[in-house]
Amino acid sequence: MWPVVQSLLTPKVLGPILTACGSLLLAWRVKTILEEIFLAVRGHDTNFRSVGDFLANKARDLPILTGFDERVARQFNRGKLLLVVGLLLIAAGALLNAYGNWLTH
Repeated sequence: MWPVVQSLLTPKVLGPILTACGSLLLAWRVKTILEEIFLAVRGHDTNFRSVGDFLANKARDLPILTGFDERVARQFNRGKLLLVVGLLLIAAGALLNAYGNWLTH
């Protein structure tokens, strides 16, 4: 094996790499869920404003936006695998870090 690849496969190097990959995956996952939740909150705020304008006779029509709960649920279900993979990467990185420390002591 090449010396560079062989040096990357040690527990002391591979552990932090796996932990970093898992952390980035979870951070990306949280970001996408938060984007959907913020979109839903803005949509509900728009609905409340539309109802208020309609009741105050400022608007003739009552447009209601729907489907926000479905978008959040779809995004949540889509990312379950990413959540599990991210947590497994972090756990594997922690175990490799512990093993690497045990090897050196």
